Order: sequence, then structure tokens, then C-alpha cells
Amino acid sequence: MTTETPQLNDHNKAEYPPIHKGEQNHELKMRKGKTYRYDDEFKKKARAHQFAYRENVLNDFYDEKNPQVILSPDAAKQGLIFCETYRELIKSKVKSFKFSALFSNMLRSEHIPYNIFTPMEEDMSATTELFNEIIGGGISKINRIRIEFAGDADKGEYLNDGTSFDTFIEYVSTDGSIGGIGIEVKYTENGYRIGEKEKEDIEKPNGTYRQVSEESNYFISSLDTKSFIKANHLRQIWRNHILGYSMLKKGEIKRFHYIHLYPEGNRHFHKYAVPEYKQLLTEQGRNSFIDLTYESLFKLINSHFKRKEQKEWLEYLRKRYIV
Repeated sequence: MTTETPQLNDHNKAEYPPIHKGEQNHELKMRKGKTYRYDDEFKKKARAHQFAYRENVLNDFYDEKNPQVILSPDAAKQGLIFCETYRELIKSKVKSFKFSALFSNMLRSEHIPYNIFTPMEEDMSATTELFNEIIGGGISKINRIRIEFAGDADKGEYLNDGTSFDTFIEYVSTDGSIGGIGIEVKYTENGYRIGEKEKEDIEKPNGTYRQVSEESNYFISSLDTKSFIKANHLRQIWRNHILGYSMLKKGEIKRFHYIHLYPEGNRHFHKYAVPEYKQLLTEQGRNSFIDLTYESLFKLINSHFKRKEQKEWLEYLRKRYIV
């Protein structure tokens, strides 16, 4: 275990465009057209890819919000952002259906957990085989797949913030205990700017973030959690990881793995954030952390899901998200 204090790099300086006065989302003031000058290499390609998919496959044309890749209101209401083969199943899982980023913005990742993981509910046997391969075994059966999940109790019993998993897999271990797999799904996103409350919570000497991080034994002893204040590229990975530990601490689960899922082309995670985060982990931390690319996951899905409709779903995932 290193005794040197790690210096967390900031790979985000060129990542964020300037914020204009009164602007909450920089994409709200983009010029009409299909390119955006602040896109990195991967997002530029993904933006063009999603425009082409929307127009050539979905036959939907809606330029009012360009260069955001937005479905028309009618297409959004139909749920065209979801995989056609499992669209009705997915729509049945969404609590409220409306014209929002979840149902209309093809470049954001909010809808992606539904397209990747909800179809797995129809074949829990294959899903069990899949996740046994991903985490190295130990799963007897999967109980449920939850989208946007932060625990069954009040948030005050975990990290007391808005941290949640995009997907949570609850399973029964081979020894009969309950285990959990928390998954964060990214597409073109990178890091994010810190909020004032989050900054205050990280700065607290005896705050929840610090206590949970230290108790988890996931991190090298020289890590000062206050360094995450400036580490925009690592902060969400860290928060999701310790959210899982807080569930372990509460006794809800006896075994936990955190999966950070992203496309290989997203260099922010593939080349910078994930490798740097791994350097902060102890052996225990590394054993509970898995970085997984879309490309690797889709190959594994192909190995375990064999039915005709499952092959259609996999083909959709590849055509829709692989740039």
C-alpha cells in the first residue's frame, strides 16, 4: 500500500463549455445545425450516429432542438427511444411517461439502462449466467432488476444525498445470502461540476462520505476524500462505489460489486478516469469494482441469450449505441 498522497488529475478543464448567465444546461443555447463545437471526438461521432439512426431507422425528423438529438413529441410519446422488440415491457416499467430527456434525448444515457437491462427480466436464467461470468461466480439466482435505485430505505440511512445506481441487480448468493450489483451507465457523458451541498458534505471532517470511505477499506490509506472536490472525472464513480458499501454496512446485502459501464470510444473513462480511479483502490476495493465497456458486455450477451427476440435486441443495441 502506497504511503504517498495521490494527486488526482483534472481531465475536465476543456470538457465543459462556458456557462452563460441564467443558463442551467449549456445545450439549451446551441445553434441550429447538427454539430456542436464543444463536443469531444467521441461525442461528435455519437451525435452524428444518433441523428442518422433517428432519421434513417426511426424515420423521425425534428430540428427544433438541434443540435440536440431530440425525438419529435409524437415519437417520444410512442416510446421510440426504446428497443422495439421489448418496447411494451420497457414502457410498463416507467412510472410516468412524458416528453422529457428520458424519452426524447437520444444522446443522453437516462434511457439506456431500460434498453440494456429491462429485457433481461424475461430470461433470468440467462441473466444469472451472464452476471456470474461478469463478477466471477457466486450467484444462485437473480431476484430482481431495478432501474434508478438508491436503496429501499430513506436516503439518510445511506449517503444522505442523491446518489443512485442506474441499474441494481439483487441476487441470492450460492450460500443463500443476498448480494447486489450496482451499475452506472454512461454514453457520451464525462464528469460533472460539483454542487455546493456536495462540496460541503465532502469537506466535513467527520461527514458521511469520509466515514463510509474509510470504513469500506476500498481506498488506499493516503487518499484524502477532500481531493474528490476537484476531481470532477472521478467523483461520481467514488460516490456510487461507496453507496454500495453503505448498503453492505446497513445489512441489506452481504456481497457487492459496482460496475461502471461505458462505450470503449469514450476516452474520458476508458483512458483517464477509470485507470486513475483504480490506482486509488486497495485489493478489497479492486475486487468490488468492475469497469465494463458496451462492446464487452454485448459480446457476453451474445454468448448467453439465444432466442430470436434476444438476438433482435442485441442487434438493436449494437446498431443503436456502437459508433
